[in-house]
Amino acid sequence: MRWRHPLIYGALLLAWLAFAAWQYRGYRHERQLAQEILHRQSQSVMNALVGGIRSHRRLGRFFQDQLQGMLDGLVESEDVLAVTVAGADGGMLLTAGNTGLLVNRPQVAGDYWREDGFARVERLELSPVATGPPWSDEGEGSDRGPGRGFGRRRRLDAQEAEGPFSQGGTFVATLLLDRTGADAQSRLAAWSAALVVAAGAVVLVCVALAWRATVRMAEARGRARLLEVEARHLRELSQAAAGLAHETRNPLGLVRGWAQQLAQADPGAAGQRERAQSMVEECDRITSRINQFLAYAKPCRPSAEPVDPAEVIEQLAVLLQPDLETKNLTLEYHVADPGRTIQADREMLRQALFNLAQNAIHFSPEGGAVEISVGGGQDGACRIEVADRGPGVPADAVDSLFSPYFTTRADGTGLGLAIVCRIATAHGWRVAYAARPGGGAIFRLGRIHA
Repeated sequence: MRWRHPLIYGALLLAWLAFAAWQYRGYRHERQLAQEILHRQSQSVMNALVGGIRSHRRLGRFFQDQLQGMLDGLVESEDVLAVTVAGADGGMLLTAGNTGLLVNRPQVAGDYWREDGFARVERLELSPVATGPPWSDEGEGSDRGPGRGFGRRRRLDAQEAEGPFSQGGTFVATLLLDRTGADAQSRLAAWSAALVVAAGAVVLVCVALAWRATVRMAEARGRARLLEVEARHLRELSQAAAGLAHETRNPLGLVRGWAQQLAQADPGAAGQRERAQSMVEECDRITSRINQFLAYAKPCRPSAEPVDPAEVIEQLAVLLQPDLETKNLTLEYHVADPGRTIQADREMLRQALFNLAQNAIHFSPEGGAVEISVGGGQDGACRIEVADRGPGVPADAVDSLFSPYFTTRADGTGLGLAIVCRIATAHGWRVAYAARPGGGAIFRLGRIHA
Protein backbone atom coordinates (compact mmCIF):
# COMPACT_ATOMS: atom_id res chain seq x y z
CA MET A 1 0.00 0.00 0.00
CA ARG A 2 2.99 2.33 0.35
CA TRP A 3 3.15 2.86 -3.41
CA ARG A 4 -0.16 4.70 -3.28
CA HIS A 5 1.22 7.54 -1.16
CA PRO A 6 3.54 9.02 -3.85
CA LEU A 7 0.76 8.70 -6.43
CA ILE A 8 -1.71 10.59 -4.26
CA TYR A 9 0.83 13.29 -3.39
CA GLY A 10 1.71 13.55 -7.09
CA ALA A 11 -1.96 13.89 -8.03
CA LEU A 12 -2.42 16.66 -5.45
CA LEU A 13 0.67 18.43 -6.76
CA LEU A 14 -0.55 18.19 -10.35
CA ALA A 15 -3.95 19.53 -9.29
CA TRP A 16 -2.27 22.48 -7.60
CA LEU A 17 -0.07 23.14 -10.65
CA ALA A 18 -3.13 23.07 -12.92
CA PHE A 19 -4.92 25.46 -10.55
CA ALA A 20 -1.86 27.76 -10.53
CA ALA A 21 -1.71 27.68 -14.34
CA TRP A 22 -5.40 28.58 -14.48
CA GLN A 23 -4.85 31.52 -12.14
CA TYR A 24 -1.82 32.65 -14.15
CA ARG A 25 -3.91 32.57 -17.29
CA GLY A 26 -6.54 34.69 -15.57
CA TYR A 27 -3.84 37.15 -14.46
CA ARG A 28 -2.52 37.46 -18.02
CA HIS A 29 -6.03 38.05 -19.26
CA GLU A 30 -6.54 40.84 -16.71
CA ARG A 31 -3.21 42.40 -17.67
CA GLN A 32 -4.07 42.24 -21.37
CA LEU A 33 -7.42 43.90 -20.67
CA ALA A 34 -5.69 46.75 -18.81
CA GLN A 35 -3.21 47.18 -21.63
CA GLU A 36 -5.97 47.00 -24.23
CA ILE A 37 -7.89 49.79 -22.47
CA LEU A 38 -4.78 51.98 -22.53
CA HIS A 39 -4.17 51.08 -26.18
CA ARG A 40 -7.70 52.02 -27.18
CA GLN A 41 -7.49 55.25 -25.23
CA SER A 42 -4.30 56.24 -27.06
CA GLN A 43 -5.84 55.25 -30.37
CA SER A 44 -8.90 57.44 -29.72
CA VAL A 45 -6.82 60.47 -28.76
CA MET A 46 -4.44 60.01 -31.69
CA ASN A 47 -7.33 59.58 -34.17
CA ALA A 48 -8.89 62.79 -32.89
CA LEU A 49 -5.57 64.62 -33.20
CA VAL A 50 -4.72 63.34 -36.67
CA GLY A 51 -8.27 63.78 -37.89
CA GLY A 52 -8.30 67.35 -36.64
CA ILE A 53 -5.06 68.11 -38.46
CA ARG A 54 -6.31 66.61 -41.72
CA SER A 55 -9.68 68.34 -41.68
CA HIS A 56 -8.77 71.79 -40.34
CA ARG A 57 -5.28 72.40 -41.71
CA ARG A 58 -6.78 74.60 -44.47
CA LEU A 59 -7.30 77.26 -41.85
CA GLY A 60 -3.59 77.95 -42.04
CA ARG A 61 -1.76 79.68 -39.24
CA PHE A 62 -4.98 80.19 -37.32
CA PHE A 63 -5.43 76.44 -37.07
CA GLN A 64 -1.93 76.02 -35.62
CA ASP A 65 -2.85 78.34 -32.75
CA GLN A 66 -6.11 76.51 -32.18
CA LEU A 67 -4.34 73.12 -32.25
CA GLN A 68 -1.83 74.28 -29.62
CA GLY A 69 -4.70 75.26 -27.35
CA MET A 70 -6.33 71.91 -27.91
CA LEU A 71 -3.10 70.09 -26.98
CA ASP A 72 -2.68 72.20 -23.84
CA GLY A 73 -6.18 71.26 -22.80
CA LEU A 74 -5.49 67.64 -23.60
CA VAL A 75 -2.47 67.34 -21.27
CA GLU A 76 -4.49 68.76 -18.41
CA SER A 77 -5.99 65.29 -18.17
CA GLU A 78 -4.15 63.03 -15.73
CA ASP A 79 -3.96 60.28 -18.33
CA VAL A 80 -1.99 62.29 -20.94
CA LEU A 81 1.60 63.06 -19.97
CA ALA A 82 2.90 64.68 -23.16
CA VAL A 83 2.06 65.16 -26.83
CA THR A 84 4.21 66.47 -29.67
CA VAL A 85 3.85 67.04 -33.41
CA ALA A 86 7.12 67.19 -35.33
CA GLY A 87 8.14 67.61 -38.92
CA ALA A 88 9.97 65.06 -41.02
CA ASP A 89 13.29 66.69 -40.07
CA GLY A 90 12.57 66.16 -36.38
CA GLY A 91 11.84 69.79 -35.61
CA MET A 92 9.10 70.33 -33.07
CA LEU A 93 6.03 72.13 -34.39
CA LEU A 94 3.68 71.70 -31.44
CA THR A 95 4.39 70.48 -27.90
CA ALA A 96 2.38 70.15 -24.72
CA GLY A 97 2.90 68.54 -21.32
CA ASN A 98 6.16 67.12 -19.98
CA THR A 99 7.96 66.95 -23.30
CA GLY A 100 11.18 66.00 -21.55
CA LEU A 101 9.81 62.47 -21.41
CA LEU A 102 9.83 62.41 -25.21
CA VAL A 103 13.40 63.54 -25.78
CA ASN A 104 14.40 60.11 -27.11
CA ARG A 105 11.07 59.56 -28.81
CA PRO A 106 10.81 56.80 -31.45
CA GLN A 107 10.26 57.84 -35.08
CA VAL A 108 8.73 54.60 -36.30
CA ALA A 109 4.94 54.40 -36.07
CA GLY A 110 3.62 51.98 -33.48
CA ASP A 111 2.92 51.41 -29.78
CA TYR A 112 5.70 51.35 -27.18
CA TRP A 113 5.59 50.30 -23.55
CA ARG A 114 8.14 52.39 -21.70
CA GLU A 115 9.02 52.73 -18.03
CA ASP A 116 7.61 56.25 -17.92
CA GLY A 117 4.41 55.49 -19.82
CA PHE A 118 2.72 54.15 -22.93
CA ALA A 119 3.80 55.90 -26.14
CA ARG A 120 1.96 55.90 -29.45
CA VAL A 121 3.66 57.21 -32.60
CA GLU A 122 1.84 57.87 -35.87
CA ARG A 123 3.16 59.29 -39.15
CA LEU A 124 0.85 61.21 -41.46
CA GLU A 125 1.37 62.35 -45.04
CA LEU A 126 -0.28 65.64 -46.04
CA SER A 127 -0.50 67.12 -49.52
CA PRO A 128 -0.16 70.92 -50.02
CA VAL A 129 -3.35 72.95 -49.75
CA ALA A 130 -4.37 74.66 -53.05
CA THR A 131 -4.36 78.49 -53.15
CA GLY A 132 -6.10 80.92 -55.55
CA PRO A 133 -9.53 82.52 -55.84
CA PRO A 134 -11.66 82.10 -52.78
CA TRP A 135 -14.15 79.83 -54.54
CA SER A 136 -13.76 77.49 -57.44
CA ASP A 137 -15.83 74.91 -59.22
CA GLU A 138 -13.12 72.31 -59.49
CA GLY A 139 -14.57 69.14 -60.79
CA GLU A 140 -17.76 70.85 -62.02
CA GLY A 141 -16.44 72.52 -65.21
CA SER A 142 -16.89 76.33 -64.98
CA ASP A 143 -16.51 79.22 -62.55
CA ARG A 144 -19.94 80.41 -61.51
CA GLY A 145 -18.90 83.33 -59.32
CA PRO A 146 -19.15 83.75 -55.61
CA GLY A 147 -22.57 82.29 -55.25
CA ARG A 148 -23.21 78.97 -53.64
CA GLY A 149 -23.46 75.87 -55.75
CA PHE A 150 -22.72 72.13 -55.75
CA GLY A 151 -19.11 71.14 -56.15
CA ARG A 152 -17.65 74.50 -55.10
CA ARG A 153 -14.49 74.44 -52.93
CA ARG A 154 -12.99 77.31 -50.99
CA ARG A 155 -9.38 78.08 -51.84
CA LEU A 156 -6.93 79.77 -49.47
CA ASP A 157 -5.27 82.98 -50.41
CA ALA A 158 -1.54 83.19 -50.00
CA GLN A 159 -1.76 84.81 -46.56
CA GLU A 160 -4.08 82.14 -45.17
CA ALA A 161 -1.98 79.34 -46.59
CA GLU A 162 0.90 80.24 -44.34
CA GLY A 163 1.54 77.41 -41.82
CA PRO A 164 3.47 74.12 -41.73
CA PHE A 165 0.44 71.91 -42.21
CA SER A 166 -0.83 73.84 -45.25
CA GLN A 167 2.46 73.23 -47.04
CA GLY A 168 1.99 69.47 -46.75
CA GLY A 169 4.69 66.89 -46.09
CA THR A 170 5.42 64.18 -43.57
CA PHE A 171 4.66 64.75 -39.88
CA VAL A 172 5.15 62.62 -36.76
CA ALA A 173 2.65 62.80 -33.89
CA THR A 174 3.74 61.30 -30.56
CA LEU A 175 1.44 60.70 -27.61
CA LEU A 176 2.58 59.58 -24.13
CA LEU A 177 -0.06 58.24 -21.74
CA ASP A 178 0.30 57.48 -18.04
CA ARG A 179 0.50 53.70 -17.50
CA THR A 180 0.21 53.88 -13.70
CA GLY A 181 -3.43 52.76 -13.68
CA ALA A 182 -2.77 49.83 -15.98
CA ASP A 183 0.24 48.77 -13.93
CA ALA A 184 -1.75 49.04 -10.70
CA GLN A 185 -4.51 46.90 -12.17
CA SER A 186 -1.94 44.35 -13.36
CA ARG A 187 -0.31 44.24 -9.92
CA LEU A 188 -3.70 43.83 -8.27
CA ALA A 189 -4.48 40.95 -10.61
CA ALA A 190 -1.07 39.40 -9.89
CA TRP A 191 -1.53 39.68 -6.13
CA SER A 192 -5.05 38.28 -6.35
CA ALA A 193 -3.85 35.33 -8.40
CA ALA A 194 -0.89 34.74 -6.05
CA LEU A 195 -3.14 34.83 -2.97
CA VAL A 196 -5.63 32.46 -4.58
CA VAL A 197 -2.80 30.08 -5.55
CA ALA A 198 -1.34 30.26 -2.02
CA ALA A 199 -4.79 29.61 -0.54
CA GLY A 200 -5.18 26.67 -2.90
CA ALA A 201 -1.80 25.35 -1.76
CA VAL A 202 -2.86 25.67 1.88
CA VAL A 203 -6.10 23.84 1.15
CA LEU A 204 -4.27 21.05 -0.66
CA VAL A 205 -1.73 20.77 2.18
CA CYS A 206 -4.57 20.54 4.68
CA VAL A 207 -6.25 17.91 2.55
CA ALA A 208 -2.98 15.97 2.29
CA LEU A 209 -2.40 16.20 6.05
CA ALA A 210 -5.98 15.17 6.78
CA TRP A 211 -5.68 12.25 4.39
CA ARG A 212 -2.34 11.25 5.90
CA ALA A 213 -3.73 11.47 9.42
CA THR A 214 -6.74 9.39 8.38
CA VAL A 215 -4.53 6.76 6.76
CA ARG A 216 -2.23 6.64 9.76
CA MET A 217 -5.18 6.39 12.11
CA ALA A 218 -6.58 3.52 10.06
CA GLU A 219 -3.16 1.83 10.01
CA ALA A 220 -2.75 2.40 13.74
CA ARG A 221 -6.15 0.90 14.42
CA GLY A 222 -5.27 -2.06 12.22
CA ARG A 223 -1.95 -2.54 14.03
CA ALA A 224 -3.69 -2.14 17.39
CA ARG A 225 -6.18 -4.86 16.50
CA LEU A 226 -3.37 -7.08 15.25
CA LEU A 227 -1.31 -6.45 18.39
CA GLU A 228 -4.34 -7.13 20.53
CA VAL A 229 -4.86 -10.46 18.81
CA GLU A 230 -1.15 -11.30 19.16
CA ALA A 231 -1.14 -10.23 22.80
CA ARG A 232 -4.16 -12.41 23.51
CA HIS A 233 -2.48 -15.29 21.73
CA LEU A 234 0.75 -14.76 23.68
CA ARG A 235 -1.16 -14.59 26.97
CA GLU A 236 -2.91 -17.83 26.17
CA LEU A 237 0.36 -19.38 25.06
CA SER A 238 2.10 -18.12 28.20
CA GLN A 239 -0.64 -19.55 30.39
CA ALA A 240 -0.43 -22.87 28.58
CA ALA A 241 3.37 -22.94 28.88
CA ALA A 242 3.21 -21.99 32.56
CA GLY A 243 0.69 -24.73 33.18
CA LEU A 244 2.87 -27.23 31.33
CA ALA A 245 5.93 -26.15 33.31
CA HIS A 246 4.01 -26.39 36.55
CA GLU A 247 2.73 -29.87 35.68
CA THR A 248 6.26 -30.92 34.71
CA ARG A 249 7.77 -29.69 37.96
CA ASN A 250 5.54 -31.91 40.09
CA PRO A 251 6.57 -35.31 38.59
CA LEU A 252 10.13 -34.00 38.36
CA GLY A 253 10.11 -33.51 42.11
CA LEU A 254 8.87 -37.07 42.51
CA VAL A 255 11.67 -38.39 40.26
CA ARG A 256 14.22 -36.42 42.29
CA GLY A 257 12.91 -37.94 45.51
CA TRP A 258 13.22 -41.46 44.16
CA ALA A 259 16.70 -40.77 42.85
CA GLN A 260 17.77 -39.40 46.21
CA GLN A 261 16.40 -42.50 47.96
CA LEU A 262 18.32 -44.72 45.54
CA ALA A 263 21.49 -42.77 46.25
CA GLN A 264 21.07 -43.38 50.02
CA ALA A 265 19.69 -46.95 49.89
CA ASP A 266 22.83 -49.04 49.30
CA PRO A 267 26.04 -47.40 50.50
CA GLY A 268 28.08 -50.23 48.92
CA ALA A 269 26.94 -49.68 45.33
CA ALA A 270 29.16 -46.72 44.44
CA GLY A 271 28.26 -46.66 40.72
CA GLN A 272 24.54 -46.73 41.43
CA ARG A 273 24.89 -44.00 44.02
CA GLU A 274 26.79 -41.74 41.59
CA ARG A 275 24.18 -42.23 38.86
CA ALA A 276 21.38 -41.49 41.30
CA GLN A 277 23.23 -38.38 42.49
CA SER A 278 23.59 -37.24 38.89
CA MET A 279 19.83 -37.66 38.43
CA VAL A 280 19.27 -35.52 41.53
CA GLU A 281 21.54 -32.77 40.16
CA GLU A 282 19.87 -32.81 36.74
CA CYS A 283 16.45 -32.65 38.36
CA ASP A 284 17.62 -29.65 40.40
CA ARG A 285 18.97 -27.96 37.27
CA ILE A 286 15.75 -28.53 35.31
CA THR A 287 13.67 -27.40 38.28
CA SER A 288 15.73 -24.21 38.50
CA ARG A 289 15.09 -23.45 34.84
CA ILE A 290 11.40 -24.18 35.18
CA ASN A 291 11.25 -21.85 38.17
CA GLN A 292 12.94 -19.11 36.12
CA PHE A 293 10.53 -19.65 33.25
CA LEU A 294 7.56 -19.46 35.63
CA ALA A 295 8.98 -16.28 37.16
CA TYR A 296 9.26 -14.72 33.70
CA ALA A 297 5.81 -15.91 32.56
CA LYS A 298 4.11 -14.80 35.74
CA PRO A 299 2.23 -11.46 35.40
CA CYS A 300 4.35 -8.68 36.86
CA ARG A 301 2.15 -6.54 39.08
CA PRO A 302 4.28 -4.85 41.75
CA SER A 303 2.87 -3.93 45.12
CA ALA A 304 4.85 -0.82 46.02
CA GLU A 305 5.82 -0.03 49.58
CA PRO A 306 8.68 1.89 51.24
CA VAL A 307 11.77 -0.31 50.99
CA ASP A 308 15.24 0.29 52.43
CA PRO A 309 17.77 -0.75 49.71
CA ALA A 310 20.49 -1.34 52.32
CA GLU A 311 18.33 -3.91 54.09
CA VAL A 312 17.63 -5.77 50.83
CA ILE A 313 21.34 -5.83 49.97
CA GLU A 314 22.25 -7.23 53.40
CA GLN A 315 19.75 -10.05 52.86
CA LEU A 316 21.29 -10.72 49.45
CA ALA A 317 24.75 -10.96 51.01
CA VAL A 318 23.55 -13.85 53.16
CA LEU A 319 21.89 -15.66 50.22
CA LEU A 320 24.91 -15.25 47.96
CA GLN A 321 27.53 -16.19 50.55
CA PRO A 322 28.00 -19.79 49.31
CA ASP A 323 28.53 -18.61 45.71
CA LEU A 324 30.94 -15.92 46.86
CA GLU A 325 32.99 -18.38 48.91
CA THR A 326 33.21 -20.78 45.96
CA LYS A 327 35.17 -18.19 43.94
CA ASN A 328 36.78 -16.49 46.93
CA LEU A 329 34.90 -13.26 46.22
CA THR A 330 33.76 -10.46 48.48
CA LEU A 331 30.56 -8.44 48.27
CA GLU A 332 31.08 -4.74 48.80
CA TYR A 333 28.15 -2.36 48.97
CA HIS A 334 27.87 1.34 49.60
CA VAL A 335 24.73 3.38 50.33
CA ALA A 336 25.15 7.12 49.80
CA ASP A 337 22.13 8.04 51.94
CA PRO A 338 21.59 5.43 54.70
CA GLY A 339 18.03 5.12 55.87
CA ARG A 340 16.58 6.43 52.62
CA THR A 341 13.66 4.39 51.32
CA ILE A 342 12.26 3.88 47.86
CA GLN A 343 8.81 2.89 46.61
CA ALA A 344 9.15 -0.66 45.27
CA ASP A 345 7.92 -4.22 45.54
CA ARG A 346 10.34 -5.76 48.05
CA GLU A 347 10.38 -9.27 46.59
CA MET A 348 10.71 -8.07 43.00
CA LEU A 349 13.53 -5.69 43.90
CA ARG A 350 15.35 -8.49 45.69
CA GLN A 351 14.81 -10.80 42.67
CA ALA A 352 16.23 -8.18 40.27
CA LEU A 353 19.29 -7.50 42.43
CA PHE A 354 19.79 -11.24 43.00
CA ASN A 355 19.89 -11.91 39.24
CA LEU A 356 22.31 -9.04 38.62
CA ALA A 357 24.56 -10.11 41.50
CA GLN A 358 24.60 -13.76 40.33
CA ASN A 359 25.72 -12.63 36.86
CA ALA A 360 28.43 -10.47 38.40
CA ILE A 361 29.65 -13.43 40.56
CA HIS A 362 29.73 -15.72 37.53
CA PHE A 363 31.90 -13.39 35.42
CA SER A 364 34.13 -12.04 38.21
CA PRO A 365 37.67 -13.47 38.43
CA GLU A 366 38.57 -15.41 41.57
CA GLY A 367 39.72 -13.31 44.47
CA GLY A 368 37.93 -10.21 43.19
CA ALA A 369 34.92 -8.30 44.47
CA VAL A 370 31.33 -7.60 43.43
CA GLU A 371 30.26 -4.04 44.20
CA ILE A 372 26.72 -2.80 44.82
CA SER A 373 26.17 0.92 45.31
CA VAL A 374 23.04 2.98 45.93
CA GLY A 375 23.15 6.68 45.08
CA GLY A 376 21.15 9.55 43.68
CA GLY A 377 20.89 10.47 40.03
CA GLN A 378 21.08 13.98 38.55
CA ASP A 379 17.29 14.31 38.65
CA GLY A 380 17.11 13.46 42.34
CA ALA A 381 16.05 9.85 41.72
CA CYS A 382 17.66 6.81 43.29
CA ARG A 383 19.99 4.60 41.25
CA ILE A 384 21.39 1.16 42.10
CA GLU A 385 24.54 -0.16 40.39
CA VAL A 386 25.98 -3.68 40.35
CA ALA A 387 29.58 -3.78 39.09
CA ASP A 388 32.22 -6.48 38.54
CA ARG A 389 35.71 -6.84 37.08
CA GLY A 390 34.87 -9.55 34.56
CA PRO A 391 35.40 -9.45 30.77
CA GLY A 392 32.35 -7.26 30.15
CA VAL A 393 29.82 -7.76 27.37
CA PRO A 394 30.86 -7.94 23.69
CA ALA A 395 29.75 -4.90 21.68
CA ASP A 396 27.64 -7.01 19.30
CA ALA A 397 25.71 -8.53 22.22
CA VAL A 398 24.78 -5.33 24.10
CA ASP A 399 21.54 -4.70 22.16
CA SER A 400 20.28 -8.24 22.90
CA LEU A 401 21.25 -8.39 26.59
CA PHE A 402 17.74 -8.09 27.97
CA SER A 403 16.00 -10.22 25.33
CA PRO A 404 14.42 -13.49 26.53
CA TYR A 405 16.56 -16.62 26.03
CA PHE A 406 19.66 -14.62 25.02
CA THR A 407 22.68 -15.41 27.17
CA THR A 408 26.46 -15.24 27.04
CA ARG A 409 26.80 -17.92 29.74
CA ALA A 410 27.35 -21.53 28.77
CA ASP A 411 24.99 -22.71 31.52
CA GLY A 412 22.58 -19.75 31.36
CA THR A 413 18.90 -19.84 30.49
CA GLY A 414 18.70 -16.34 29.04
CA LEU A 415 15.91 -15.34 31.40
CA GLY A 416 17.78 -13.70 34.28
CA LEU A 417 18.28 -10.29 32.69
CA ALA A 418 14.91 -10.51 30.91
CA ILE A 419 13.26 -10.89 34.33
CA VAL A 420 15.21 -7.86 35.58
CA CYS A 421 13.98 -5.86 32.59
CA ARG A 422 10.36 -6.85 33.23
CA ILE A 423 10.64 -5.88 36.89
CA ALA A 424 12.22 -2.55 36.00
CA THR A 425 9.53 -1.77 33.41
CA ALA A 426 6.74 -2.68 35.83
CA HIS A 427 8.16 -0.18 38.36
CA GLY A 428 8.75 2.56 35.80
CA TRP A 429 12.51 2.10 36.04
CA ARG A 430 15.20 1.55 33.45
CA VAL A 431 17.88 -1.10 33.42
CA ALA A 432 21.02 -0.42 31.41
CA TYR A 433 24.49 -1.81 30.82
CA ALA A 434 27.74 0.17 30.67
CA ALA A 435 31.33 -0.93 30.27
CA ARG A 436 33.30 -0.33 33.46
CA PRO A 437 36.44 1.79 33.16
CA GLY A 438 39.45 -0.47 33.66
CA GLY A 439 37.49 -3.58 32.63
CA GLY A 440 34.29 -5.17 33.79
CA ALA A 441 30.57 -4.44 33.58
CA ILE A 442 28.12 -2.13 35.33
CA PHE A 443 24.37 -2.75 35.41
CA ARG A 444 22.20 0.14 36.54
CA LEU A 445 18.64 0.32 37.75
CA GLY A 446 17.83 3.98 37.21
CA ARG A 447 15.08 6.54 37.82
CA ILE A 448 13.90 4.85 40.97
CA HIS A 449 12.10 7.76 42.61
CA ALA A 450 12.13 7.99 46.37
